[in-house]
Amino acid sequence: MLFSSLPFLTIAQGEVDDLQIQKDEKRRQLLEIKNKITALQSTITNQRNKIASLNNEIELYDLQISQTEQQIEAINTEVEFINLEVVDTLKQIGTAETDIKTKRELLTDLIREIYVFDQASPLEVLLSGSDFSHFLNVVQDTLSFQETNQELLDGLNSLKEELVKKNLALDEQRAELQKLKLQVEETQSGLVLQLEQKEFLLNVTRGQESRYQNLLVEVSGEEAKIQREIFDLDLSIRQQLGDKTVPSITEGLATPMDGILTQGYGNTGFTSLGYSFHNGIDIAAPPGTPVRAAGDGVVYAVGTGETAYGNWVVIRHTVQTKDNGMRNIFTLYAHLSKIHVNSGVGVLQGDIIGSEGNTGNTTRLLYGPERGYHLHFTIFDEEGFGIKEGAYQDIYGAYQIPYGYTYNPFDFFE
Repeated sequence: MLFSSLPFLTIAQGEVDDLQIQKDEKRRQLLEIKNKITALQSTITNQRNKIASLNNEIELYDLQISQTEQQIEAINTEVEFINLEVVDTLKQIGTAETDIKTKRELLTDLIREIYVFDQASPLEVLLSGSDFSHFLNVVQDTLSFQETNQELLDGLNSLKEELVKKNLALDEQRAELQKLKLQVEETQSGLVLQLEQKEFLLNVTRGQESRYQNLLVEVSGEEAKIQREIFDLDLSIRQQLGDKTVPSITEGLATPMDGILTQGYGNTGFTSLGYSFHNGIDIAAPPGTPVRAAGDGVVYAVGTGETAYGNWVVIRHTVQTKDNGMRNIFTLYAHLSKIHVNSGVGVLQGDIIGSEGNTGNTTRLLYGPERGYHLHFTIFDEEGFGIKEGAYQDIYGAYQIPYGYTYNPFDFFE
């Protein structure tokens, strides 16, 4: 039996109450921290909408750094909460094992007594007593033993099922701790990177607004070329295919990451960057926030690069339409700090496929309204979908661009 080497644990009521108080306190702390993170994200979003200046950019770095620090605290608090859950589960496992041992001993004694009764014939039982009433009492006692025996047996089966569930819960809790350990490591790496980038920006500009404005022009010009490349690839497919009807699927997709929507789908007005149509949605959150598969599917491709979508994952989903047909769609998850899946791997809705980051175009020193830590999420139709080698590899190194006919993700979310 799993964890049979653990000592038997009994839980006093005071001990249970104390553990519950600790868990409730951790929940309260976690809620407070998450509220701070959400408030900071709103402030960051507002700050990005201000006129670009060196002071505003430094303020953005400071806000993002504060949010990342809060995220680290949130993860550590969640780790502490799950550790309390582990202690609680271990105690319950110990109690269940103790109950099983006790009931098994009682059952053994009952079986032994029933066996003794079964060895005597009804005549022997009748003759051993003073009257017929004694005989009926003995028979009734035997039946009561058998009923108690069945109750103990049913109780043992229930305890066994409970123990299996508790062991499964323990395995899940330990797996979650491993995921959180990875997340806090990535978030801490993001914090170090933010501090380095802020210092680098101050060194490059030497604290002078004119140098910052020159850098802003250079960065925006570089990004405009890449964004125009992406826009033109999608536009060419849209022109070939015309207007397509949004697939009416039976089961919707899930939002791939918790956070704040910072840019929607469609004509969002970023013409200064060389395009007017945003082919997906942007969701902002602290560095290292888990990015999850929007639906069941197979990882179609993964890519990395210093520009465009940076580190990205594409998943192919075979979905059922409401007219009982089947349709393939592709989902793109871009600007990841880490990729946790490989091509060809099957994923279920909610599986972690990577961590939110700011790779690709977003790494060009400046945050601005279209840069910084966020997830870019796009949904492509199967028809016209492709992955192309980037046109500026001599400047930015190797990179690829997934492209095709896109849909508004909000038309697919449940």
